[in-house]
Amino acid sequence: MLRLPTLLIFLLVTYGHSQQDDWIEINLNATVLDYESNEAIPFAEVKFINKNIGTLSDSDGSFELNYFDRNVNDDDIFQLTANGYDTLLTNASRLYKFLNNTNKFFLKKANSEAQWFQDDSSGSNFIFGKIFSVKGPIQGASIKVKNSLIEAKSDFEGFFKIKADLNDILMIDYLGMIEKQVFVEDLSDKYILLKTDTQILDQVTITGTTELSDEVDTGYGKKKKKSIGFSTSTITSEEISPSAVTIVDAIRGKFTNVQVAYDQSGAATGNKQKIYVRGGSLSINNSASAIFDVEGFIYPDVPDFIDPQQIESITLLRSMSATNKYGSQGRGGVFLIKMKSLARKTQRLLNTLKVKGNDYTEQIYSVDLDSITPFYINDYKQANSLIQAKNQFFKLQKEEYELSIPFYIESYNYFKNIDKDFAVLILKMISQKAKDNPKALKTIAYKLEESGDYDQAKILYKRLLTIRPSDEQTYRDLALIYKETKEYELAASLYNKILKNKLSKANILGLQETVVNEASHLYWTEMDKLVLTDFPLKTLKTFVPKNDWNNFGYDYRIVFDWNDPAVEFNIQFVDPKKKYFNWSHTIIDDKEILEDELNYGYNTEEFIIEKSDKGKWIVNIENFSIEDDSNPTYMKYTVYKNYGRPNEIRKVEVLDLSKLKQKVTLDILSYFN
Repeated sequence: MLRLPTLLIFLLVTYGHSQQDDWIEINLNATVLDYESNEAIPFAEVKFINKNIGTLSDSDGSFELNYFDRNVNDDDIFQLTANGYDTLLTNASRLYKFLNNTNKFFLKKANSEAQWFQDDSSGSNFIFGKIFSVKGPIQGASIKVKNSLIEAKSDFEGFFKIKADLNDILMIDYLGMIEKQVFVEDLSDKYILLKTDTQILDQVTITGTTELSDEVDTGYGKKKKKSIGFSTSTITSEEISPSAVTIVDAIRGKFTNVQVAYDQSGAATGNKQKIYVRGGSLSINNSASAIFDVEGFIYPDVPDFIDPQQIESITLLRSMSATNKYGSQGRGGVFLIKMKSLARKTQRLLNTLKVKGNDYTEQIYSVDLDSITPFYINDYKQANSLIQAKNQFFKLQKEEYELSIPFYIESYNYFKNIDKDFAVLILKMISQKAKDNPKALKTIAYKLEESGDYDQAKILYKRLLTIRPSDEQTYRDLALIYKETKEYELAASLYNKILKNKLSKANILGLQETVVNEASHLYWTEMDKLVLTDFPLKTLKTFVPKNDWNNFGYDYRIVFDWNDPAVEFNIQFVDPKKKYFNWSHTIIDDKEILEDELNYGYNTEEFIIEKSDKGKWIVNIENFSIEDDSNPTYMKYTVYKNYGRPNEIRKVEVLDLSKLKQKVTLDILSYFN
């Protein structure tokens, strides 16, 4: 560490009063800059050691640190750190003595060998461009350099910047669009038009009588719909008549070519109403009626127990698109029903399961995904020595797997219990190659979290913030890491910025409820270690009902994080009474959510189990996406038992979704509270 010989900072001092004595409130405003380039250093850590007073610099290198003078003594150590830079240290007395009329810190770069990410001269050219459809700019499109791990993302105006050389091939993709490849024959700006994938169009085009408004209620507030090139039609709660008593009343007359009858001919020959959808792949004589998907529960008959006034929206999938997901049972069409109480909210599983017809009768097998290992792991095991195993790794890396994320991850898994330093070196090697690839960097961070190596995981998340400062997910991820490293002041500061919307380049709206839960958890479990001047206590309480706040904690909290917003999968929960609940992350089920995840950069979902019957809960998972073998989707699965209570237990697992060839049982939870 480098002890600060000269410290330049601008100090603002304001005065406040406590109930007993006069307290001086100190406010430090400054900017952290690179000593050589004079460029801003984002997400530097600023703190007084062992005082729980600290904050992070913003994306522009600026920070604000507030504290009362009584909380800091003259000999308390002030520290400023940033990835890849020497640490600056001084005490409070010297800090104040070196004040002058500037507000700039200058940090010098550290020895490159100690860094995870190093500058290189390869691929020094940058390509600029814009991604758009016939409807306008596309935000969140993926731009990749073929046969590399270099990746960029288009902004809200469709513009992008990516490191590439002449003769490279750019691969451009977005949800619901046909992938396009562009050959880099010159360094001119690229204007790239993406066309709608007609196959996906068939899956998500809804033939109804009304269109959604320009604003969509996501459950986290109203947002403008983002067009991705295909139409979205539905009926919403506003269009359901107040006099509607049954779901049939809600549907009748709202969709074209839809008939309500007792059988195909319309004859009243039975007691059960059926709904038939015309105009799909069915012939007029086909008697298949529509089925109903109510928040993941499938009903072959009309779910007449549902109160139509509690429906958020009804969406119709016609037979052709319905069979893509639902198989033969969807050949008569599918009505997707979203309930108001469940729309985009944290899933409270016990209440969700109190419906009819969701009896679990499947025979799903438990699979140990870690046992599915490639051949080279056996090569390592059969090596005569550790050195020989390491040499085999380097040989395979050079000859076959230089850019294969699973190769590095599986090799890390093998070596971490034999030679931890070498295992971390493996992750450093692929991190350098994938330093501009968020998907790969998240995979590496997940693995470090799984291993409990939070200090190293923190480096990855800060790198993610550097390359994607607009992605809201990473701010939340970093706050969690700070809690695990016991840097509570930095976690508190970050939660403060998130909940008070003080992030300059990110909107945390899509993760609001998750962040509220996790910030509340920090408060209730570590309140004695928090300095509340920089903790958003008042703001936090506005999001949580008083009774829930005073009795914070859950029997089980289950969190899924994934590193690719476009991945499609299904999670199924089965309770002790063999009732099931499905939550699907697919373009058919929730196109708007997938769009928001791509645009705003978040990818997490949480589920709550509380006050359940005693017994076993089954957690099943099914992957619908075709995975990239070199950079597949990884999912972090976190289970908290007794969340927020003194006897809390936590488990973290990381799954390679490319190994999921069928629906499998991920976990079995024992509920005996």
